[in-house]
Amino acid sequence: MDNNMPRTKLYLETTIFNYYFDADRNMHPASIALFEAIGRGEYEGYTSTYVIQELTNAVNALYGYKSNVIICSPMEVSDYETEN
Repeated sequence: MDNNMPRTKLYLETTIFNYYFDADRNMHPASIALFEAIGRGEYEGYTSTYVIQELTNAVNALYGYKSNVIICSPMEVSDYETEN
């Protein structure tokens, strides 16, 4: 990929994450391919805090965690590590 060309930005809503984690869904292989393409830098993926909260609630409900699991973006983790 040409590093001088801007990457296409893709908004990732909750369903694409559901497809990724549920192997029984028909779009599972396509969602894996999409995340791999984002990982290679072919696209720039982003989502909203609303989606992050939905995913957090789903994980906590699915696994019955008594204390909430918090899902963070890579930037949030990086910021936290820089501060501490």
